[in-house]
Amino acid sequence: MMVMEVIQRNFFRLLRGGAFGSTGEAIEPMSPWKWNTLYNISLVHGVATLVYDGIKLYGDDFFMQIPPGLKAKWEKTKDQTVKAYTEGLDGLARLFDAMNHEQMRPILMHGQSLAALYDEPSHRTNGDVDIFLPYAPQAKKAEAWAKANGLQACKTERGTLQYSYNGLEVEHYTQAIRLTNFFLNKKLQGIINREVRCCDSTYIYLGDSKIETLPPTLGLLLTMLRIAHYTIIEGIRLRQLVDLGMTLRKAGNSIDFVKLQKWIDQLHFRRMAQLEGAMLVEFFKFEEDEIPFMDAKGSKDTKKVNDDIFSFKAGHSDDWYFTQGKNIFVRTSDSGAMTWQLKHVARFFGYYPAESITALSSSFAHSLSHIEE
Repeated sequence: MMVMEVIQRNFFRLLRGGAFGSTGEAIEPMSPWKWNTLYNISLVHGVATLVYDGIKLYGDDFFMQIPPGLKAKWEKTKDQTVKAYTEGLDGLARLFDAMNHEQMRPILMHGQSLAALYDEPSHRTNGDVDIFLPYAPQAKKAEAWAKANGLQACKTERGTLQYSYNGLEVEHYTQAIRLTNFFLNKKLQGIINREVRCCDSTYIYLGDSKIETLPPTLGLLLTMLRIAHYTIIEGIRLRQLVDLGMTLRKAGNSIDFVKLQKWIDQLHFRRMAQLEGAMLVEFFKFEEDEIPFMDAKGSKDTKKVNDDIFSFKAGHSDDWYFTQGKNIFVRTSDSGAMTWQLKHVARFFGYYPAESITALSSSFAHSLSHIEE
């Protein structure tokens, strides 16, 4: 189902306001049903609290007439986001203090490290605590430590280690991110390994606790690659696009864009990078000169992505898999999800062809692994 254009316009106005403080456009009138649809969209994209911030910013607008019950539910969502972030800070500090004491060199990725760029870090919806362990001996040591000190430690199909620690859900990565294309992934891992070893470390601080984060230029590259993955395989999530915008505006002076351009070329990533820049211009009203990796002469068409953002049809690769019954025939557990993903990858194939082919093949291989002989 595609949502009405007035909902789309108001959604982006409020998200721009909450995330970046932009209030240049007036809110258009909407019915209670449309406001409820906008709320659900904000939940799907992990930006409900940021949109609520936009609502507060637009509070005096004549057409900001949200049903009281929905506004109360929205505020409750915001309060839950803030509470989850605040309660997690102490556990995060203790986790890194313990791992640093054992000299494991944990590097915080994604959520909490990106939240530090926001005016209100607690308003970014966060998930698990993702830790990158770049050195094999320390990663092995960290695994033993997690099994001894965490709860329900287990390896995932992706090769990561998951466990609970002081109320936090934690995941260890020995590769900060990986591409499914063997040759591109080999180049990517080389970039990550060189950058982690050669560059000055960067940190965020929680009280007296010092938490290492990815070098800014590498962090930006990984954010862009995560957006590419979601765009091609699972459907884009605007929380990652806000992260990209925040990185450019708040940490842009720390980024080596010459180096970033070189990496983009090495990974054959230029068309996808162009699309991500075009999304920032179209959806968040960035100026092109704020996006050094964007080609001023390149395509700025975002229609495919816009349709994807506001479509409630989705098919995560984990939602479908192949099974085999007593006969020889193989069937899929969710043909709708499988069909959606096939069409979705085909739709965005041209933006990153080398990765699209292998990503889809990887999904099929993962699904076939569920067949019971």
